[in-house]
Amino acid sequence: MSVALLSTATGDVDPELNSHLDRAQLAQTFARSGRVHIANVLADVSAQRVHQALEKETSWGLILNDGKKVLEFETVSAADYQTMAAAAWGRARSGFQYFYNHYRLYENRKVYVEPDHYLAKLAAFLIAPEFIGLMRAVTGLDTLCCISSAATLYRPLDFLTIHDDGLAGGKLVAFVLNMTPNWRPDWGGALQFYDTTDHVEEAYLPTFNALNLFRVPKLHSVTQVSAFGGLRYSVSGWLGVEEADRAAVAR
Repeated sequence: MSVALLSTATGDVDPELNSHLDRAQLAQTFARSGRVHIANVLADVSAQRVHQALEKETSWGLILNDGKKVLEFETVSAADYQTMAAAAWGRARSGFQYFYNHYRLYENRKVYVEPDHYLAKLAAFLIAPEFIGLMRAVTGLDTLCCISSAATLYRPLDFLTIHDDGLAGGKLVAFVLNMTPNWRPDWGGALQFYDTTDHVEEAYLPTFNALNLFRVPKLHSVTQVSAFGGLRYSVSGWLGVEEADRAAVAR
């Protein structure tokens, strides 16, 4: 799919929802299948501004796992990158593994992105009443809030193997805001959902300015981006009950 983007800077417009979303229809889809693909979720100009920030203004770090150990690197040499990628591919043959680039935005009421970065506006938008109101309307979960968010970049050969997210940390719903123009189906990078026999139930390609929501736990993966593929930009995270709110309920 090819998307025409503005050729000049769009300015520091605030992230804004598309005002024409059919919330009732989206809620019906989510209630029926536990997931929904929301096309054109942001107003056009703000979507293009988010893409500009991801493509041109973000310093990407590498994130991967070695078993249960999470490894994060701000910078990696080309040689080390290839060595770590090869090791990750080997571990992926028999266990859960991920290898991609990320930029942390928000987690448990802490904002990680620098305040002068445009993505600080996006992090604030994802916890604000406008966005959270849409999430609650679509999912039917009236106490839902944003637990965490991070920008992600999958380069060729990056991947996230099959897993279900679980319910740890108060997670109830996962979200992926895709910001990738000009993607081809044979480039991989699809968000795939699986049944209990490992057959693919459905898959969402990284369509530009589309928000994918799905209940967790649910088996899913991001298929490896092909060697001849493009750069897959997105913002992902979880919606649910924040740590402070869970503690208050426990008391």
